[in-house]
Amino acid sequence: FRIDLRHITGRSDFVQFSEELSALAEVTVAEAAALAHEALLPAHGRPTLADGRPCPWTICALGKFGGRELGFGSDLEIVTVYAAEGVTDGPARLSNSEYFGRFVQTFLTILKARQEGIFEIDLRLRPHGKAGPLACTRDGFAAYYAPGGGAEQFERMALVRLRPVAGDDALGRQIEQARDAAVYGGPPLDLDNVRHLRRRQATELVPTGRVNAKYSAGGLVDIEYVVQAWQIGVGAADPAVRVPNTLEAIGRLVVGGHLRAEQAER
Repeated sequence: FRIDLRHITGRSDFVQFSEELSALAEVTVAEAAALAHEALLPAHGRPTLADGRPCPWTICALGKFGGRELGFGSDLEIVTVYAAEGVTDGPARLSNSEYFGRFVQTFLTILKARQEGIFEIDLRLRPHGKAGPLACTRDGFAAYYAPGGGAEQFERMALVRLRPVAGDDALGRQIEQARDAAVYGGPPLDLDNVRHLRRRQATELVPTGRVNAKYSAGGLVDIEYVVQAWQIGVGAADPAVRVPNTLEAIGRLVVGGHLRAEQAER
């Protein structure tokens, strides 16, 4: 309420509003995750690795959530990753894959959107999309996004905005390292494929005769795609541009000499 009211009354601009809303989403996701683990604890215990150590896990944000760019009606795009297979240590043992599947299901029942379009959870950007498990291992994540691993080009672009927001910090950094290897160390982007995807979006997602600020030609998605493509193109040689926030990325592209100041301002 206070975040909304600050923006409505002109005390914060849209960038500040987005950052504050994203911070609220981070806290909400982390608390919902803690409650989900607590709900599973009595029956199943904690997930462990093969050597008996606790199994680390992380929740990573993608899209506008990953970029700290949430707005009115934004959903929360997330992916859940755990370190490796193993079993839980409770009375009703589960494999880690079963446990984290139930963890995500429980998480979804706890973090309920009270109004349609407000903090709704979107899992479609997880490895293999709707056909994949609700959570994946660290090695499975890295393998899916490696060259020949099955990830589509638009999924590689989406990883530019990946940002760990809950769970184990060390595992989060490992996922970022796997992301960097896949996104910035892979082959050049097929720009013709990106243009084809954009034409489809503009045709299929915008009713004839209408203008959509997000998907129409020249809309927000064009800005996001151009910036992400630029980041991927120069990110191997200039790690400073590897940031999930679009406005920050534009600024760093200018500092690195990859984008003219007048282009950035436009």
